[in-house]
Amino acid sequence: MGRLATKVAKMLLAGEEVMVVGVSDAVVTGSLSQHVANLNSLKHQKRKTNPEHSPKYPRVPHMMFKRVVRGMLPKKTSRGREALHRLKAFSEIPEKFDMKTATTFKEFAKRPARSTTLGAICRAFSYKPAA
Repeated sequence: MGRLATKVAKMLLAGEEVMVVGVSDAVVTGSLSQHVANLNSLKHQKRKTNPEHSPKYPRVPHMMFKRVVRGMLPKKTSRGREALHRLKAFSEIPEKFDMKTATTFKEFAKRPARSTTLGAICRAFSYKPAA
């Protein structure tokens, strides 16, 4: 997922509009238990003065992917904010999407031995995909 996110971030900074579909099938290197433990530790971090102001971590695959890409953009500048607005991410492939005009990345087709998908990580955090 990180390599895909860097490609997407570079395309966004170049001024292109990017639509990423099937994000729940994105491969993440590392075991599922490792990622669940990492996100559990993040989820339980609270501010002592006001816990409502603590960071919120998404549990939906397309929002989690957008957060990863946001970390690679200069979000405090107008250039980075506009680039993030040009990104559209979907967990599944929408019906109105035309696959003929899509660009696929063949270098991301390989799956490492210890890997999981973004959808599996989100399902471990009570995400239920729409039927």
